[in-house]
Amino acid sequence: MFSTKKTIMAASCILGLSAAGMAHAQNTPSHLPAGTTFPSTPADALPVTDPAHPASAPTNGAQVVGNVSGTSTTATPGVLREGGLPSIENASTGNVAGLLSYCVHKNYASGTTPRSVARNLSKRPDVRNDQGYSLGGQGLLQNSTSKPFDIATLELSKRVKLCSDLTKKGQSLTD
Repeated sequence: MFSTKKTIMAASCILGLSAAGMAHAQNTPSHLPAGTTFPSTPADALPVTDPAHPASAPTNGAQVVGNVSGTSTTATPGVLREGGLPSIENASTGNVAGLLSYCVHKNYASGTTPRSVARNLSKRPDVRNDQGYSLGGQGLLQNSTSKPFDIATLELSKRVKLCSDLTKKGQSLTD
């Protein structure tokens, strides 16, 4: 009976550690492409508790983007046009490529066209060095405003429509 209790206790500890590891894995942005940037320090970055060993942001190629302060959302006055979508007119080629990758990854755009357009655009030298590409990969539309727009704040149908519009814009940029 004593060994049964030890076995149950050990199994409980293992299950608890596995659950904690799974929770950490869900919060770790492991799906980000190399060169992905964050407009600020990620929420899951570790706090500095020992000055001799400062914590850092995730190292999967992520970096903090300068000159970006916060994001705008559907609640931000004046960011949505008639029809409830933000303007993509002034989005850079890199931002369009990054957003298309985001749209494909989140299943807001399906089929081979958005994926193909995103891949073709991402091969361009001007896109690889574009800060907008990294922002787009996080679902942030950088248009003419100072704060990028978080497309995740749109209703699902509007996200799908925006991704469709981005695919069309991306096709015109690859011609």
